[in-house]
Order: sequence, then C-alpha cells, then structure tokens
Amino acid sequence: MANRVEGASMILKKARVLVWVAVFGLAAALDSGVRAAEVYPGCAEPGPVGKIWYVDSVHGKTPADGGNGSQTAPWNSLSGVVSSTKQPGYPQPMLSTIPYDHYPRKNAEGARIYADGPSADPTRVQPGDEILLMSGQYGDVAIGIYGVQTNNPAFVTIAAAPGETPVLATLRVAAANMWRFQHISVKSIGNNSAIMVTNQGPLTTSDIIFESVAVGSPESVDDWSQADWRAKAHRIGLQEVSGPGGVYTKCISFTGGALYGVGFGVNLFAHNSIFAHNTIDHFGDDGLDYAANNLIIKDNYVHDNQDIGDGNHEDCMQGFIGPLDKTIALKNPKGVAYNAFSNILIESNRCIRQTDPNLKYPTNFQGIDAFDSDWTNIRVVNNVVVTSACWGIAYASVHGGMIINNTVLDDGSNVGNKNAAGQVMCLPWVGVGNATHEGLSSNDVTVRNNIGPAYRMDGVAPSVTMDHNICVAVDGKGQIITSVRGKMKTVVKPGVYGDRNTIDRRDASAMFVDFDPTKYVFDLRLKPGSLAIGTGNPKDAPSVDITGAPRGSKIDIGAYQYAPGK
Repeated sequence: MANRVEGASMILKKARVLVWVAVFGLAAALDSGVRAAEVYPGCAEPGPVGKIWYVDSVHGKTPADGGNGSQTAPWNSLSGVVSSTKQPGYPQPMLSTIPYDHYPRKNAEGARIYADGPSADPTRVQPGDEILLMSGQYGDVAIGIYGVQTNNPAFVTIAAAPGETPVLATLRVAAANMWRFQHISVKSIGNNSAIMVTNQGPLTTSDIIFESVAVGSPESVDDWSQADWRAKAHRIGLQEVSGPGGVYTKCISFTGGALYGVGFGVNLFAHNSIFAHNTIDHFGDDGLDYAANNLIIKDNYVHDNQDIGDGNHEDCMQGFIGPLDKTIALKNPKGVAYNAFSNILIESNRCIRQTDPNLKYPTNFQGIDAFDSDWTNIRVVNNVVVTSACWGIAYASVHGGMIINNTVLDDGSNVGNKNAAGQVMCLPWVGVGNATHEGLSSNDVTVRNNIGPAYRMDGVAPSVTMDHNICVAVDGKGQIITSVRGKMKTVVKPGVYGDRNTIDRRDASAMFVDFDPTKYVFDLRLKPGSLAIGTGNPKDAPSVDITGAPRGSKIDIGAYQYAPGK
C-alpha cells in the first residue's frame, strides 16, 4: 500500500545497508516461504515446500569433506549446489535437475557431454525443495549452462534462513524455469547487471520469482563522484530480457524488493511479468524501462535519481524500443521497423524527482512515458509524479489507452527545463502525442480525472479525448494545449474548457494537505474544499485509489480519494 505522506528521510543513509539487513532478516524470520507468490495471471505458482536444505558459506563443507546439506552439516557453496560447471569438492551439482558439464570429456563427435543427475537421489536437492542460506558471501551465482535446458517440474526455492543475511555478488538465470528467490541480497561493485534473467537462443526461461530481494551497491553512494558512479554502480539492477519477439523469456515476478545505487534500475523486456511493491532510489539513469506484452507495474516508489555524467536523459518509467528483429518487426509507412507491445498496466506508482535534500547530483527526471515503439491497451492509473521535466505522463503511438486519475505536479526546482537563456520552457505535461519515433498515429485514448500543471494533446486523432481534468495553476496560470483543425491552441487563463477540463486559479496549496517541495514534503491527499473532490467522471475510473482504498460512488479527481468508500 502506498504511503500517503512523502518526505525527506531522517535516517542517516550511511546506515542504509544495516537497515536493509534488519528489514530483510526480519522478513525471512516471519515468512518461511509458504505464502502465495504474486505472479502474472496464467504463470506457474509455487506449491508446498518439500525438503529443506542448508548452505553456509562460512561454516559449511563440501560433499568431499562431509557436507550433506543438513542443518548440522550444511554445504559451503551455492554454486556447488546449482552450477552446471564443476565446483571444487562437488562431484556434480547437488540439485538433481541441473545438467552438468563433464568437461573435458567429449563424445565421438567431439561435443561436450552433459548429464542429468538421478531425479530421485535422496542425497540431492529435488524440485519442490527449499535451499536456505546462512549469512555470508556467496559470490557470482549462475543457473543454466550454454546450449542445455534446465527443467524443473516444481519450484526450487533459494531463500535466506530465518534471521540470516546472505549476499550474492551477481545472479544470472538462463535457459531455466521454476526458481524462487526470497529475502536475499544481490550487491557488489561492478559494471554488469546485478541480476540477469534471459534466454539462450531458442532455449527458454520462465516462471522466475523474486520476493523481498535487495539489489545494488553494498556501500553508501552519498559521496560517490560521477566517475565513481560510472565505475562502481551496476549498469542495470534487474535485467529481464528475451530474444527478439519476446517469446523466449516470460513469467518473471519481482515484488517487495529494493534497488539502490545502480545505473538503470530495471529492464522489463520479458512478457507476462510483474514488478510490484518495490523501491528504486539513489540511482543514475532510468528507474524502469519496459518493452514487452502483458506487464503489471504497480505500487512502486521511484525517487532520487542523479546525473552520473553518462549523457542519459533520466526517466522514471519509459516505454522502450526493445530487442528488434527486423525480419519479423512491423514497419511504419516510411519503412522503419518497430516493435508493438500490448496489455500494459501502470498503476499506483510514485515517481518523485528528489526527496533527499543532500542529493549530490540532482537532475532532470521525466515521468511515465513512451517515445518509441507502438502501444495497444495501455492503462496508466492512480500514479503520482512530482518533477520539473517537460514530460510528466506522456505517450504517443497509443491505441486503446487510458490515462486516468493520476496526480502530476511541478516541484518548482526548474531542474532541466530551462533553455540557454534561462527561461522555463515547460511544465510537466500530461498528454498524448501523435506518433513515436517509429510507431503509428495514436487513436482511441482517454485522458480523464487527472491533476496536473499542464496538458498537451499534440496532433492527435478525434478519438483521443480529454475530460474532467484539473490544471493546477503555477504563478496564477495553467496550460492546456490542444490541436484544433491541425493547429495548436493554447489556453492559460483560469476557466473551464472543453469537456469539463478546468484551470484552477489556485495553486497546489489549495488542493493538497501538504505540498512543499522546498522542504521535500509531498502529502498529496486532497484537503477540504479541493476542487477535485467529487467532480470526477466515474466512467472507466479505477475502483480504488493509490492506497487501495475504495473510491465509492463519487469519484474524486487525482490519485487520492478524499473520503474513501463514499
């Protein structure tokens, strides 16, 4: 559930790692791994846990030295249990479904030989079992071997033992299915992806679940220089990627986690995925990029990104072009190949440019948008965006889309929205454009029940409409830009325009309980007397607000319902 009140953290971020340890250690102690996982509809769900095995990187032993995976004689290496390549002291992987490499042995044709372990060997981990990790460092862990599929008929769970804090340096999952990771950390200094989930050519990866996983830097980034950021931060915190067409990696779930001190937070390039209830903060590039079908991006908090000097323009959540196979991709009338994605839900997320008053390199931060590819059935509802960039919530090449009940505000910092002469070029727009760089013209899009400082409907078809939106005045003026018979029309004076789109002469202080960006306070609940109360259009409005509270029969405008259930 989204917190109603945002503000500057009073906890010293030097202690951030200790806080993560305490939070995830407590979560592991309270959750033995039996609760239901949150997965995309139709994806596999974990069943009951079978046998429990133990790995202790500090006090454990190899099988050659007497380790048997019990609580009293744990193994010492997670890689020894799940790696396809031979590990010291491990004659074979201890998980029976792992194909393992009999290197350097080869068959008569010169190919390397791989073999599966006996599926019923009681000395080895079976599908459905759980591997509990004790505190310690587990290094780089890779599941999957090139050219061979790892098939689990039931989920294998890798989790922190209750009260323990295991740390992996990196994690790679490829050509594998049915893995569940809980309450672990994946943290190291490095330029690669912290977590990579991918296919191997036509070999598929599916049904990979991450719950309460902490990703990123093992140290505070408060004092990093821009050069430190480029050298130390993982380029991507979580990367889930498929081959062109998106059919080779699917059903990935990442929930209840935290990403900190990375470049790009997340790449969601795999179909049928969920990214929900996570935080991404103190990062250097985009918070989340998405390019796939059937995505749920929900209840995430993205804040405090920084300019790390790599030339990227930062976005909270950006629709991306994705892996492009030009032999199968669609082509626009100009012959340019492009991807088309469908069924995207972006709901109840919060994107706030800066909440940390001591942020070292504050920068421009575009909100929720897509400037590439083509999008069908995309729904953007109940989100909060507080930034200074020109684009608050902005899309083009949308077909059958809804931008409904969002709250977008200008933080007044003017970071990144001034021209060379020092003039402010724009406010954070809510709007729809005609076409992306590659896609087709937008049609059948509704922009409704939003609060924002500016709106822009740029060259769109008549089926792209806006109604019951409120434009919050900045310096006594708002901005609604529309296309009328091929020409752009701008209105700025307070009043009602079109289908009950209102420019409110009052500023944000008259609308919200406490909105003070100078003090990094963002309590965006509606206050008594707000113009947004009870004035929304109920058609297609979400049944709950950003906190999950029911909206009732009278729909308020914006992300928060003033009196839930009424």
